[in-house]
Amino acid sequence: MKELLRKAFTLGWGAMVLTREAAEKLVDELVKKGEVGQEEARDLVNDLLERGKKEREEAQKVIRQEIAQVLGELNLPSRDDLLRLEEKVDRLLRPCGEQ
Repeated sequence: MKELLRKAFTLGWGAMVLTREAAEKLVDELVKKGEVGQEEARDLVNDLLERGKKEREEAQKVIRQEIAQVLGELNLPSRDDLLRLEEKVDRLLRPCGEQ
C-alpha cells in the first residue's frame, strides 16, 4: 500500500498540495490499518512533504518559463526598458543647464 501511495502521488499533483496535517492524517490511517509501521510513518510523512515541495518547485519553474516565453512573444517592454525611458523623459523635462 505504501508503494501504491507513492506511485499515486508520482502520477498526479497530489503531493504538491499535500499539507503536513493531511500527510500525517493519511499516514496515521495506514498505521491504523497495519499497512505501515509506526517507525516508517514519520519517514513517509517527510518523504511525501519533500516530494510535494519538489513538485511545487518544478511546477513554478515551468510556469515561469512559459510566462517568460509568452511575454517575449508579445514583445512587451521590460521593467528595465521602462525605467530607462522614464529617466530619459525626466532628463528631457529638466530645465536647460540643470543636471
